[in-house]
Amino acid sequence: MQVERIKFERTGGFAGMRIATDLKWDDLPDEQAHAISELLDDLDFRELPASQVKEEGMADQFTYTITVETKKWEHTVITGDVSVPEKLQELLQLLNRLARTQKRQ
Repeated sequence: MQVERIKFERTGGFAGMRIATDLKWDDLPDEQAHAISELLDDLDFRELPASQVKEEGMADQFTYTITVETKKWEHTVITGDVSVPEKLQELLQLLNRLARTQKRQ
């Protein structure tokens, strides 16, 4: 999968804070690009349901939106703390870290 861009947004939580990042693939260090690429492949990201948010979620949970763009397709997945599949948690943690790091720069 030849990723060109990943958009990530986390909203909600106790304070209703939002963090977001727009990652251009060519700007990522090779190590991070490789880790993200492996996670996307393992997840078969393009085949994930677009919405994985459960209505009975807990108060103050975070909602995550991930959009992956390639030359051939674009796919967005929205999930929440309660409904996030275990395999997707690692990708969310990595993107969350990258978004917070970029925010400080």
